[in-house]
Amino acid sequence: MLRDIQVQIDNTQANKARLAAALQISEKLDGTHIIGVHALKTPEAILHGAPHGVTGYFPEEVIASQRKNIKNQAVELKESFSSKASAIGATSEWRQSEGREVDIVAFHARFTDLTIISQIKGKFADELEFSGSLLMENSLPILAVPEKKIPEDMTKNILIAWDGSTEASRAVKGAMPLLKMASKVILLSVGLPEEGNIPQDDIAAHLQRHGINCKKLVKDSPFPEDIILSTSKKENVGLIVAGAWGHSRIREMIFGGVTKSLFSNQEIPVLLSH
Repeated sequence: MLRDIQVQIDNTQANKARLAAALQISEKLDGTHIIGVHALKTPEAILHGAPHGVTGYFPEEVIASQRKNIKNQAVELKESFSSKASAIGATSEWRQSEGREVDIVAFHARFTDLTIISQIKGKFADELEFSGSLLMENSLPILAVPEKKIPEDMTKNILIAWDGSTEASRAVKGAMPLLKMASKVILLSVGLPEEGNIPQDDIAAHLQRHGINCKKLVKDSPFPEDIILSTSKKENVGLIVAGAWGHSRIREMIFGGVTKSLFSNQEIPVLLSH
């Protein structure tokens, strides 16, 4: 059961899709608690156009004015967040602190069942660091949603990208409350014939004991990310569940091909676990 959801809140256009995902899940689960987490940037960082603290001098009145703007913006974001949560009958709370957004979101992810963030748009180092840090530092699932919009019903059709790994198993367990709501669950394994078949019977039996029947698919390809995404589109999937596999533990390094492709597809929400 998902008892609480953390959603990253900021003033970007992607904020709307993240919050919509949190509200949709909460409403489907009869009011799962929603926690809005907002990182207050330092005035100095904003004035310099930098993501972190920087050196340099600005008059005290300029710093004070910028700090006031930051706090006013946070108040507006909080009011909008609380209002939308109340509208669907969900309980909610607001948490904000000053510092690096990745550190703040990663910290609060330790105390929630699911964290909702945006998918990455490309090869931007700060986006890769943000997503990579959350995946590396937390074994709990992360839901990455497209920046522009989410499906009307993310849980109607769900695809599990199953490779038999510990990470994939964790993702399935984290997604179990959502899988139970699905009308159709597809269990997809992709590999090469010379590598041998990826066993599906045990995980399918486990799902069935939870009341979840799945359609099993096995496909041969050296490019699993392409098969996962093309099958998802063909089956009208609203959510992909996968383990975050194939990349280094060093957060500065770029994701492996499959994880990065899923994390940046910008069409279908992806629930990942490391």
